[in-house]
Amino acid sequence: MADEANKVPVLRFPEFSGEWGQKQISNVLARVSKPVGIKPNTQYQQIGIRSHGKGIFHKDLVSGKSLGNKRVFWVIENAFVVNIVFAWEHAVAKTTISERGMIASHRFPMYVEVSGTSCIGYITHYFLTKKGKHLLGLASPGGAGRNKTLGQKTFEDLKLILPAENEQIKIADFLTAVDEKIQLASEKKVLLEQYKKGVMQKIFSQSIRFKDDNGKAFPDWKEKTLGEIAKFSKGKAIAKSDIVTNGKFECIRYGELYTHYQEVITKVLSSTNIPERYLVYSEANDIIVPASGETQIDIATASCVMRSGVALGGDLNIIKTPENGVFLSYYLNNNSKYDIARLSQGISVVHIYAQHLKRLKLLLPHLDEQKKIADFLTSIDAKIAAVNNQFKQAEVFKKGLLQQMFV
Repeated sequence: MADEANKVPVLRFPEFSGEWGQKQISNVLARVSKPVGIKPNTQYQQIGIRSHGKGIFHKDLVSGKSLGNKRVFWVIENAFVVNIVFAWEHAVAKTTISERGMIASHRFPMYVEVSGTSCIGYITHYFLTKKGKHLLGLASPGGAGRNKTLGQKTFEDLKLILPAENEQIKIADFLTAVDEKIQLASEKKVLLEQYKKGVMQKIFSQSIRFKDDNGKAFPDWKEKTLGEIAKFSKGKAIAKSDIVTNGKFECIRYGELYTHYQEVITKVLSSTNIPERYLVYSEANDIIVPASGETQIDIATASCVMRSGVALGGDLNIIKTPENGVFLSYYLNNNSKYDIARLSQGISVVHIYAQHLKRLKLLLPHLDEQKKIADFLTSIDAKIAAVNNQFKQAEVFKKGLLQQMFV
């Protein structure tokens, strides 16, 4: 934390020195509002603000007629804007040129900087810190949720410890550069995920075919049922209370297939100390599919366990096959997803068991082509994971900066 007694942050640019001063928000920010004269036949686009510092989003176009008597205001560029209903949950942002010509309801008051005293970028980042969230909470009395509405007069009376404007600008520019890095990593991840989805559609429809190492075509894909190429078994129950840190046996519970794992499992997250005789263990290349879930489409989830000796929990179908388990996991998780969903049964709780999965029809390539497809798709996943890691590291870096660059 910053040293509030001395009014000096822990982390500071070397060209600045001296203590920061305390100022009231009403002295550094000015409320602005430009009411919109609604025209029934004109189209308008409203903004919203996500909680947890996730920024502004743009709503669909609406007609002036549908807005009726709703009080709306023109969005001011380069303004600090807050969602008064969820201010306490970090629903704050800075408007940009991207919001030019858009409108906002009365629930989104906007503030511009008082010249020579503040920088909107700095103020926005300040209210994304723990201290900023605390102050927004103080200005939002009441119970949970929509009852915790920001009192705008109380907000304007809040006092902040601020540096001079030129230091604010330096800090804001630096943090904006970090935000841009985070945004680029996020966009790159989305593009890679879209590419993966598109290329899988072409691979499994055979629009794209791989060749062998000599450049020759592989044999035609053959139709088989999953029951023809696999044997089935079940895991044994591992309760949530059985999960321990640094347990003797690594384990996978069925719920983790929905929350943690994708098509290929190389690193196991959980462990247990349940006695060995009560556990069922994986063999490398096993495919696991949940035996129960909340919806039909959710249950259509497959993962290939790449290591032997991992304890597999109850409510898991275990599929053992001489085929390439990684290929089959991608195939089942994507090409066969809706077929698996249709085979499942139940309403409030959906189930799928071996007798259902055995009937699943597949189109299978030669084992060597399966490996080429599996290697290609795992290489894409490795790139996605690397970009996601960059994204997470940048977010952790920014979180540390927010803790140390403000008072």
